[in-house]
This record gives sequence, C-alpha cells and structure tokens, in this order.
Amino acid sequence: MLGSNMSRNRFKNVFLCATAGIGLLLVLVGLLFAVEQRRTQAETGAVLSALFSQEVLHDIDKWDRGRTVEIVILRNPACLMCSVDGNGLDRQSWFAPSLRWRGSSLSDAWFAQSSRITRASFFLNSVFSTDGSTDLHLPRGARVAFVNVSELGTKTSDFEARFPNNLGFFVVSRVGLNLNKTEALLYVEHFCGGLCGGGEYVLMRKVDGVWHVVDHHGTWVS
Repeated sequence: MLGSNMSRNRFKNVFLCATAGIGLLLVLVGLLFAVEQRRTQAETGAVLSALFSQEVLHDIDKWDRGRTVEIVILRNPACLMCSVDGNGLDRQSWFAPSLRWRGSSLSDAWFAQSSRITRASFFLNSVFSTDGSTDLHLPRGARVAFVNVSELGTKTSDFEARFPNNLGFFVVSRVGLNLNKTEALLYVEHFCGGLCGGGEYVLMRKVDGVWHVVDHHGTWVS
C-alpha cells in the first residue's frame, strides 16, 4: 500500500514538472515569436522606406517644394485589374493567381538570385492577408498613407480630391526575408491613372546596415 502511494506521488510530481516545463517552453516560444515579428516588422518598414526613397522619390529635392507628395499604399494587397473570366492580368500579377501558381512561379530563373529561405518567406507571407501598414521614413516633402480599397473612391476625381498630391497608388506584397534579415524579396504594382500602371518583383539587400535595390523583374506594364 505504501509503495503504491509513493509510486502515485512520484507520477504526480513527474506530471506536474512536465506540465510546468511545457508551459515554460510555450511561453519562451511565444516571446521569441513576438520578438521575431517585431524585428520583421521593423525590417519591413526599412525595406519599403528604402524602396520608395531610392526608386520613387530619389530626386524629390528637384520637385516643387510647395507641396507634400503622398505615397498611397493599399493596406491589404489585391489584384485590382484582374478580369472576371481569368483572362486579364491574372497570370501576370502575383496577387491574382492561386497559391499553387505562386509556388511554381518561384522556380523562374530570375528568382535564383535570391536565397531559398527568402523565396520561402516571400511565399508563406503571401498566404495570409493581413494589414500591411508599417512605419516608413521618407525624404522630406513626402509622406505615406495606407488606405483600404474602399478609400480609393469609385471615380478618379474622388481619389484626386482626397490625395491631391499623389503619385497614383501602390499595391505592395508582404516582404520575404532571409534568416539574417539581409535580403528581401517583394512584389509591387503601381497604378498611375487610366491605363497607366505596371507590376514587378524587387530584390533588395542590406549592405552596411542600409537596404539597396539589387534588381527588378517586370511582369506587366500598361
């Protein structure tokens, strides 16, 4: 009887220790995930800041200094020029095709310039549709506005009235990063009014703490 009680108590102690250990492990995993998410968010902001500063606003100092240029970006990436029957930009825009198509498209020769981890991160981040808002640091005389599709308005005049100093609007994918956060891959579409627009993949790398655009790969232009 005494041996049975001791065995039961020993089992109870082992169970409690195991439960406490698992709980502690889950807390640590949660903390590490939170830290990684925060780090990724910060790098995403740095990547987009560098992209728009270097590619879009590189000569803003020569523009009219009496106005503040607005970079308008959609919060939730979506294909805005996809046809209903699937014969439009569906096969060119990263946002429109199925996840299976996205995965197979990453085997294109151009993507070999980026690491597999970066490509995998880029693909996985595109699976979940989340708010893409982040802090951007742009040159003086420019500011960013993250908006929903509904905020673009149904008429060009509505958009122009709300964002009088716009450069059109941008749709930006989630950013894929390698483990060291020194390489980034993303997809950007720019709509500049009427039939003006285009889409491209952008590869970026961090050198001496600064992100730089390494290469582009266009998918469509209008």
